[in-house]
Amino acid sequence: MKYDRFKLEELITSVRQITEDLQVVMQSHFDTEKGLTEDQIMNMVIGIQQLHECRCDALWDCMERMIKQGDIK
Repeated sequence: MKYDRFKLEELITSVRQITEDLQVVMQSHFDTEKGLTEDQIMNMVIGIQQLHECRCDALWDCMERMIKQGDIK
């Protein structure tokens, strides 16, 4: 796969998804009658953490490939 600036922009945007992910956790806990248990919150946060790490890895990989391709100097 050839990476370009559009893919890089897409990956940069995806890294910012963590804000919306955390907002969903907060809404699920504070804005519902039932709320979430401590275990549910921790599981969700751990999942978000892992997703964020994968998104950052993909972004880094894209940047490194674009540097090798000569698209980024």
